[in-house]
Amino acid sequence: MLSYRTYGSYGPTIVLLHWLGGSARTWTGLTSILAERGMRSLAIDLPGFGDSVDNSNYSVQSMADDVLATLCALDPTQFCTGWLLGGHSMGGKVATVLTRSLLDDSSTISMPTGLILVSPSPPGPEPMKGSKRKEMLDSLGRSTGDADEDRKRAASYVAGNVGKLPIEPATNVRTEDDVLRMSRQAFAAWLIDINGHSAGSKEDWSKRVGILPIPTIIFAGTEDAALGPDAQREHTLTHFSHGELIALEACGHLGPIERPTELAEHFLSFAQSLGLVPRPPAEPFSQKFQQVIDSQRTSPQTRAVLLARLPEPFVAPRTFSETELRTLRALIDTVIPHASPNIAARLDQTLAQPRADGWRFNNLPDDVAAWRQGFSSLDAAAHRTHGVSFLALSPSLRRALLVAAQQGNLGRGPLGILHLGESADAFSASQMQKWFEDVRAELTRLYISDPRTLDRIGFTGFADDPSGFTQIRLEEQHETSEELTGFAQ
Repeated sequence: MLSYRTYGSYGPTIVLLHWLGGSARTWTGLTSILAERGMRSLAIDLPGFGDSVDNSNYSVQSMADDVLATLCALDPTQFCTGWLLGGHSMGGKVATVLTRSLLDDSSTISMPTGLILVSPSPPGPEPMKGSKRKEMLDSLGRSTGDADEDRKRAASYVAGNVGKLPIEPATNVRTEDDVLRMSRQAFAAWLIDINGHSAGSKEDWSKRVGILPIPTIIFAGTEDAALGPDAQREHTLTHFSHGELIALEACGHLGPIERPTELAEHFLSFAQSLGLVPRPPAEPFSQKFQQVIDSQRTSPQTRAVLLARLPEPFVAPRTFSETELRTLRALIDTVIPHASPNIAARLDQTLAQPRADGWRFNNLPDDVAAWRQGFSSLDAAAHRTHGVSFLALSPSLRRALLVAAQQGNLGRGPLGILHLGESADAFSASQMQKWFEDVRAELTRLYISDPRTLDRIGFTGFADDPSGFTQIRLEEQHETSEELTGFAQ
């Protein structure tokens, strides 16, 4: 049985297989987002990688069989209906072969509902030059015996697979550590023929895989020299009757590591399109707060208002497009990290109401138009500065743009001032500053008014106390009854 990591406890399940030199930890950034949004992830260490033992059999079929045996050993019932399979690079080829096996024989578990491939090694021989194979083998095929030199080589390998934008420092260290702890024999077996066995990347499964009748989404980084969009279109996409190719701008080979937020949003949308509805974990109220909610001191109207602030996060949007909602969720996560995923849904539903709050900055349009123009302004600034959308940026780069907006230093680019190019409709710096001020206020209001936030900070001021307030001073607490003991009034 292979080693694995699980993330999340609710919603549909996705099984994830990593790249050459990676492990289950490759998916950490992406799976943490999926868990918050309501998808369970099962990330598996392939043989010789991560914490899985080195079994000396590295054929693609053997790895697919090992994955299947692991799924069956866990709980095969959860893989009978409604699950997804994902693979990155080497893991993409294994996932494709496993899918063919399940299509031919689904007696153990069913075929996945959908397949997600990120920079996958294609079913046929991987289009890699012999000189590149030798270079990789010479660098990482065996340890040098010098820890510092091995670290330098691992760092060079990771850096050589990253696109135009840097990855977060902690993520970079974790990725290098995975390369250092892999089996060198397993690494070599993917690249070159050993003891009469074809290298995994050179195995030709194109005829046996044929054309798979399964909804499939394929991601490819535009900066991936060997397995970019053109290569995927030629070698991979043709094997899927219901396949879609999405190019990740300025991304290299390490999509799950470079673009976890962007990929997570696409994964969630893909799941929904297949009828697999994400189910974010319900955050229960504390016992005391639930007592206050149910108490006669909380009026029916107040109770209804509080519970209405807990909408499903993936209800059909009424104001924004799906692309705008993705940008909004990235914006919220930057301003209020790990905030409830339903804040975006609440804002979307609120703005759809025919009433407004009665005011706006005089240099901004109405609320809905301002939000939409703000999103396009953020995207224009991100493209101008980094060559990608706001959603594609790492948290630190997103935050840097928002700080610039807050300080009045983020507005139209030179062409935008002339109303040309992608920033033609972007806000000016002063407009952006005012808009972001409004953004912070609105998101704070939505966050603080969420009943779960009220519970965490111990606020129960919505409950009426017949005896009235007797003390209103800092650091003092008024206990109205045994039922409400412990809550500030």
